[in-house]
Amino acid sequence: MSILSLDYLLLVAVAFLTYYLLPLKVRWWALLTASLVFYTLAGWFGLIYLTAVAAVTWGGGLAIRRVKAEGRWARAGGAKPLLAGVLALILGAMAALKYGGLWAAGWIVPLGLSWFTFQSAGYVIDVYRGKVEPERNPCRYLLFVAFFPQMTQGPVSTWKQLAPQLTEGHRLEPALVQEGVLLMLWGYFKKLVLADRLAAVAAYTTTQLVVPGWLALASAGVYMVQLYADFSGGMDVIRGTALLYGIRMTENFRRPFFSTSVAEYWRRWHISLGAWFRSYLLYPLTTSRLGLAVGTGASRLLGKKMGRLIPSALATILIFVLIGLWHGASWNAAIYGMYFGVVMAISMLMEPWFRQLRKRWHVREKHPAIIALRLTRTWLLVLLAQFFAFTAGPREAFSLMGQSLMGWSVANVGSVLTAIMPGLEWIIVLAALTVLTAVDALDEQGLTIGQRLARGPFPLRWLAMLALIVAIVVLGCYGDGMNGAAFLYTQF
Repeated sequence: MSILSLDYLLLVAVAFLTYYLLPLKVRWWALLTASLVFYTLAGWFGLIYLTAVAAVTWGGGLAIRRVKAEGRWARAGGAKPLLAGVLALILGAMAALKYGGLWAAGWIVPLGLSWFTFQSAGYVIDVYRGKVEPERNPCRYLLFVAFFPQMTQGPVSTWKQLAPQLTEGHRLEPALVQEGVLLMLWGYFKKLVLADRLAAVAAYTTTQLVVPGWLALASAGVYMVQLYADFSGGMDVIRGTALLYGIRMTENFRRPFFSTSVAEYWRRWHISLGAWFRSYLLYPLTTSRLGLAVGTGASRLLGKKMGRLIPSALATILIFVLIGLWHGASWNAAIYGMYFGVVMAISMLMEPWFRQLRKRWHVREKHPAIIALRLTRTWLLVLLAQFFAFTAGPREAFSLMGQSLMGWSVANVGSVLTAIMPGLEWIIVLAALTVLTAVDALDEQGLTIGQRLARGPFPLRWLAMLALIVAIVVLGCYGDGMNGAAFLYTQF
């Protein structure tokens, strides 16, 4: 079931009415029922698989807690073998389904496979680390794993952040409901009015043997905006849905195009996935025996300051290669991840030197010219990676890169643009992009437009809702049943 479909909106509405009609203490049952209905409609195999992952991690958490409490198996490593077994089982099964040649039978790949697998793995690790107590009620735990809004594209939540909100029961708060509706409408606007139109640019470019240089470069930039509108739009719909039930899900996007470094860009882009990799992979790698040994060896060769950075730099490269491969089992995905990992590792290693230069030259970090320079540098570095994001393979990506350096005649710009989309479509794109940029800029200044509108004057609030509804219905790109092009991140 797509979160763009009328079926999804009907499910949300029925769950909303049921939730607030039930007694406070049992309202979480409405969410669990809606989640199971949602997943059943997505396919029986997916429901069975998700339930199996929930059962393994729920039982694993209880077993790990018991072994640690009783101090058993001390000579065999305590609860560590249990943790390793649970993680090997669920992560290995995920890898087999995603990369084991089963894509031809698409029905066998459960919806949201990566999202609920990572979320379940994080729970078990947190139990092992003693950060959370294992949940004894299997139904409550199943709700944490299967909460239906996040099944399509995340976020990857932690037990502490999400589980208490799911089961405590919330009273109806009109202001929160209105904020949720506005957020959902804003997400649909970004996806249906902007992202789905911009998809035509990448589709046109990748089907042509030769394109003008300006179009090759513009296509990478347009795809960057398309991906942002698509992914952040989906996250807005998901977070808005959760707000209807009084649940605040973790933010997954924080206006990444205002970043002044690639590292900051990734702290703002897919925030929950980055946090998961940092917490459960980066820190364990850098503090492991191997990481400490690498740091010690590097300190002897390069000095203490550089030696402390080497383990983190190497771990960053490894993690971003894995993030790239998470996007798909392809050379483009591997190069995409490797590129960002190397860029961030170099930046990390060079930062002490850059810091000295800034101090020596009395560089004012907050000066508008410095900020503009750093923003431009970040955009260019991120833009370069997009050639590997929207093309089918390295040969095509490098070909488009080469084409972007030549053939910059603008004599045929109009005919090329109208070959991609009619002129009216481009006007809609520019208008939608202007609105998106303005809202993001205001939010970046801390004005939180959505929350202000939800709690603002009645006429202004309903005018904003009406404007978004009209824009979505009249200008949105969607097919039968309001089921538009699939979200780009749903496949993960």
